[in-house]
Amino acid sequence: CLWLCLYAKLGELCVDPRPAVRKSAGQTLFSTIGAHGTLLQHSTWHTVIWKVLFHLLDRVRESSTTADKEKIESGGGNILIHHSRDTAEKQWAETWVLTLAGIARIFNTRRYLLQSLGDFSEAWDVLLDHIQSAALSKNNEVSLAALKSFQEILQLVSPVRETEKPDTPPAINVPVPILIGSVTATDLGRSFMRSDSIGERIGKYSATEPPVITDEIEDLDLWWAAWNSWFRIGSESTQPPLSFDKMTFIPSQPFLTALIQIFPALYQHIKTGFSMDDLQKLGVILHGAISVPISSDASPFILPSYTEAVLTSLQEAVLIALDVLQKAICIGSENMQVMYPAIFDQLLAFVEFSCKPPQYGQLETKHIANAKFNQIQLFAPAEWVALNYVPFAERSLEIVVDLYQKTACHKAVVNERVLQNLIKTLRMPLSLKYACPSESTWKLAVSSLLKVLSIGLPVARQHASSGKFDSMWPELANTFENFLFTKSVPPDNLSIQEFQRNENIDVEVVQLISTEILPYANFIPKEFVGQIMTMLNKGSIHSQSSSFTEAEIDIRMREEFSKMCFETLLQFSFSNKVTTPQEGYISRMALSVLLKRSQDVLYRYIEDERLSGNKLQK
Repeated sequence: CLWLCLYAKLGELCVDPRPAVRKSAGQTLFSTIGAHGTLLQHSTWHTVIWKVLFHLLDRVRESSTTADKEKIESGGGNILIHHSRDTAEKQWAETWVLTLAGIARIFNTRRYLLQSLGDFSEAWDVLLDHIQSAALSKNNEVSLAALKSFQEILQLVSPVRETEKPDTPPAINVPVPILIGSVTATDLGRSFMRSDSIGERIGKYSATEPPVITDEIEDLDLWWAAWNSWFRIGSESTQPPLSFDKMTFIPSQPFLTALIQIFPALYQHIKTGFSMDDLQKLGVILHGAISVPISSDASPFILPSYTEAVLTSLQEAVLIALDVLQKAICIGSENMQVMYPAIFDQLLAFVEFSCKPPQYGQLETKHIANAKFNQIQLFAPAEWVALNYVPFAERSLEIVVDLYQKTACHKAVVNERVLQNLIKTLRMPLSLKYACPSESTWKLAVSSLLKVLSIGLPVARQHASSGKFDSMWPELANTFENFLFTKSVPPDNLSIQEFQRNENIDVEVVQLISTEILPYANFIPKEFVGQIMTMLNKGSIHSQSSSFTEAEIDIRMREEFSKMCFETLLQFSFSNKVTTPQEGYISRMALSVLLKRSQDVLYRYIEDERLSGNKLQK
């Protein structure tokens, strides 16, 4: 009873009108419970949770949401009030942060004891409700601290006797990501830090090491309640407002980063029941979070250096979340592996950001694509700035290629036409080519296409009779056409050496056609073969840009590309290895194209001779 009276009185002081008293009382209350909580009886713990702590949290939340927003004057003398505490609202926000963090820590360190009280699930729901309410607060300090508290209750340890349980929880098997930014200077105990690299972060999450839990059935209900709270926080915070003005609240990048960083640890508890519907919900949150712009005032501190094409912390967190899911699916049951196509769809949506950045509702933003543009735009008057999505999109594409190389033969990947979707996504940067926001994008796209086709084409041939790849061939033909004969023109400052390197890329594409497609014509639709032959004929004719100087024409006529196209036509026109009607068909088609080409050359020769008035050299 003495302890209960002490806690009750400290709880009263935690809502004292004086901020300093509230702060000291809160620190004393939670440190006392942490140090002497083992002395309490079960019935006393029940009273402390419901009558002291939750009652305190209700009062603090109410006071914080109704506090005055007017600035408080210093009051003379030598007392100065920091700008982060110069309103009653900000002072109550500090109290809210301290109270929620303290209660979350109690639920973590005393969870084994609290579970034995009988109504732990109800208490858990109340705590989640408070975390959700705080996370959706328009106060950045409170919302970020709420996510930190959410993270706190996910860090569970093996059940031990309460007398042996330490006040500070040891590390769990699957480490929880550490939030970014600082909530308060001293009150929350642990500061927030950033990892050095995405590789280190991904390495922290091993889907093969689930945390130890106390009661599997009951815990699953608790974790699914936590998932539902996380989804509600994510969906409400990332949903674009219907209208925008100067008072419109848009979540900060540190908040969104912290939100996404919670998922890997949460997923470890719910992965056995994680369904396709849940994956779709996750995709909505990830897409919404990554689409949120940043304030122009904060952009110099969040955007990467002008000279570096690196990911932001939020972009890293999104890719880590998908990586955790991907690894779990890989070692999971067949029911889980049907999620592969959905993972591809999500990543391919991110790949499109390289050429078509996402829009956040109707909000007008300034887009950043390269270093020169960065330096101009960051100092221009703009309310909101969209992130540079090129590094993020390119990293997503690398992940897609790696994942496809591992799963190309999987039944779900074949049935859901992942290869066709991949080619369709790559068609945009390949068609734009020189018009891409970043030159690296189309080069990565074509190298990715070559890697994917080297794996995917044999799979397509194996399933030729099933019809599952029938719609892929026209998409591939159009992609080849749009890339090899792009409408975009090289920039004026493109050097001859760079032009030749780009031409070599075109040659690689024709080589793939020569080695991976045409030799297997009996497995390929005739319409597709006809399109390929037409392209080879078109490519075998020297082409040049009217902007080239006379000195550059010989080099910039894409002679190597034309030569490769012509040699490929010859190779399949006079093949001596015709063993099937289909192979004979492709030889006849190639020969027909060559004859048409010869006819065109002769016609042009006669026409040029007639126009010149003199006999031309033969």
